[in-house]
Amino acid sequence: MIKKVQILAIPGVQLLDVSGPLDVFAEVNQQMGRKIYQLEVLAIDLLNVVTSSGICLLAQKRLQDDADETADTLLVAGAPDIAQFIPSSELLDRLRQRALNSRRYGSVCTGALLLAATGLLEGHRVTTHWSVAEAFAQSYPGIQVDADAIYIAEGPLRTAAGVTSGLDLALMMVEEDLGRDVAKTVAAQLVMFFKRPGGQMQFSRMGRTSLSGRSALQDLQRWAIGNLEHPHSVQSMAEHMGVSTRHLSRLFTQEIGLTPGEWLEQERINYARHLLESAELTPKQIAAKCGYSSIDILRRAFYRQLKVSPAQYRSYYKDKRQNRA
Repeated sequence: MIKKVQILAIPGVQLLDVSGPLDVFAEVNQQMGRKIYQLEVLAIDLLNVVTSSGICLLAQKRLQDDADETADTLLVAGAPDIAQFIPSSELLDRLRQRALNSRRYGSVCTGALLLAATGLLEGHRVTTHWSVAEAFAQSYPGIQVDADAIYIAEGPLRTAAGVTSGLDLALMMVEEDLGRDVAKTVAAQLVMFFKRPGGQMQFSRMGRTSLSGRSALQDLQRWAIGNLEHPHSVQSMAEHMGVSTRHLSRLFTQEIGLTPGEWLEQERINYARHLLESAELTPKQIAAKCGYSSIDILRRAFYRQLKVSPAQYRSYYKDKRQNRA
């Protein structure tokens, strides 16, 4: 039975949010030598959708056309300016009904914001692009937002993180439908990871300048960031600020939502990432510059924060530099 896959593209949609997943499903058809997936782009009003890059997509139908039809999969693609897109209650009702008529539904990147407005994400764990995850969680406290996940499958709901993770999500759905061997073949043909290592926070630049809160706390943060090679502890930070460790922990929790130890580890790993990307230092030298007494301690902290090892991270950026060359 042919599986119908529909992707909603709003005006200003990110082209790769649409084309990426569709190319994965199209490659399945190519590899299998027959049509497994029927692919359709849905529009809001005009079938001619101008994307964020200026390229125009020609949708097959509008959201309101054949409103009672059933589809195997419905995805909502994201857009850089989706926060400025104000959907009507009628549009949200149509989107909600079309999603409920599908076997599975979800979003790519910031498309989660539009899907959330339908109420379908309440009580669920979802992901979206790391840059909007915090604001998204604040706007929808009933939704559990995982800012690190590449994709999440929960019941009929499927959500993907930023942009290229739409390919990862589509590949995961291919594995669901047709098995691991087919999905691996498609991944190889598209020259992509079958299972991408780590989460999306390894690509995030959040926290690189994470000064916040009261001025005294900011002074402490500047001092700690400027002296990361020293073996700071909560005790030494509290002594530098002239407060008790208990009071310092309370300040950090109130002002930035992290314990002092969590914040310090985050800053050390941010600095380690910078050194791994731009400097030809040995792992031992990087560990020392980040305040770690051994490579093993750095490795464990790095994996705890980013779900990849320092070696994997450096290899990724080394490959990028070689490709640019």
